[in-house]
Amino acid sequence: MAGTGREFTKVLTYNGSAYSDVTLEAQSPGGTAFSILEATTHFLYLGLDSKFDMAIFDLAVVGELGSTKWEYLKTDTWTEFIPASARFARDPDDSEGTQYGFDKDGVELFPNNLLSDWVTVAISGSTLYWVRVSSPVSVTIAPTVKQIQCRPIAVYVTSKQVFELLQLKNVTNTTDFTTATVPTKATVDEFIHEAQAYIDMNTRKSWRPNIIFEEYQQFNLNGIKLDVPDAYKCLALKIWTGSTWELKAQGRQADYFLVQDTGMIQFARYFLLPARLSSYGATQFGGGEFAMPVKITYLAGKDVNTDMRQGGIIADITKKMAAMEIMRTADFGNTVVSGMDRVSAESKMQQWQEEVADRLDGLRAFEVF
Repeated sequence: MAGTGREFTKVLTYNGSAYSDVTLEAQSPGGTAFSILEATTHFLYLGLDSKFDMAIFDLAVVGELGSTKWEYLKTDTWTEFIPASARFARDPDDSEGTQYGFDKDGVELFPNNLLSDWVTVAISGSTLYWVRVSSPVSVTIAPTVKQIQCRPIAVYVTSKQVFELLQLKNVTNTTDFTTATVPTKATVDEFIHEAQAYIDMNTRKSWRPNIIFEEYQQFNLNGIKLDVPDAYKCLALKIWTGSTWELKAQGRQADYFLVQDTGMIQFARYFLLPARLSSYGATQFGGGEFAMPVKITYLAGKDVNTDMRQGGIIADITKKMAAMEIMRTADFGNTVVSGMDRVSAESKMQQWQEEVADRLDGLRAFEVF
C-alpha cells in the first residue's frame, strides 16, 4: 500500500429527521446519482478517519442554492467556517469570488489551519472527522451528485507505515500512532503533510489532487499547454469576448477537450476572437484588453496508489522524512534508540537524508523558463 485513497469513509445525507448512507454511491463514478440539500433543513455530511483538506464534487445535475453554510466540530460544538475556494477567485471582470455553490463540478477546500481544534464525533454510528454543509437560506434546484472524492491531509503514506518503519510496536503497545501516543496520530499526519509539500516543491510534480484556479493563457487554435503537469480534469474554460467571460462547453462535439497524456487543451471548434491590436492616441491605448483572453480552472496531480513507476518511490521518501521528523522532535526516553541500536539513530537519520536527497533529485521535473 503506497498511501491513502481518495474516498471518504462515510458520506451521509440528512433530511431533517433521519440520516441516509450514500457512501458507496459517492465513492463510485458509475453508481446511482443521489440528490443532496433538497430543503433548507437538509445537510450533507462528509467523514474521514483522518483530517482532510479538500472535497471534489462531480455533479449529474447542477444545483441552484442560496448561500451555503459549512461547519465542523470544534471541541464539542458545530462551528461555521468560510472554506477557501472564495479566496482564489478575484477577477473583477467575472462574477466569481464566492465559495463553491454546487452549481458546477468543483472543489471545496478546508485548509487545516482554518479548522482549529477539529475533533472526531460519532454520527450515525461512525466516529470520524466530519464537515457538513447546508443551504439554510433557499433551495431552488437541489444538486444531484455522481461522485465525491477527498484529499486527506496525509496522502502519500499512512501514519501506520511510518510507525512500522520506526518499529514502535514494543514501545507503544499499539499497531499505529493513536491519540495517546507521543507523538499523536494527528501530529504524524501533519509531519506527512509537510513532507508532501516539500516533495511537490522539489520535484515540481504532485501525487495528490490539486486545483488550479483561473490559469490565464494566450489563445491558440493549435491547443494550449497547461502550466501544471498531470492535469486530469478541466472544470471550466472561459474566453474573453471583449465585454465578458464566456464559458465554453467541454467535449469533442462541443468546444474543447483535455488530452491527459500531454496536458493539452485542444479546441474542437473555431473561435473568432477580437484582434489584439495596439493603437496609440492622444488619450488612449487600445488592444491590451485582449491579452491573455483564456482562463482555465482544472485539477492536476498523479495518484500515488496507481503510479507504478514513481508511486513507491514517493511513498518511501515521505515515510523516511516523517520518521526523521519524529526522531528529531519526539522524546521516547531513548527507547527508540535502544530498539534500533544495531545502527545508531544518528547514522540512520543521515542515511535516510542521503537517500531522500538522491531520490528527490532523480524525480525532479525538467523545466523550461
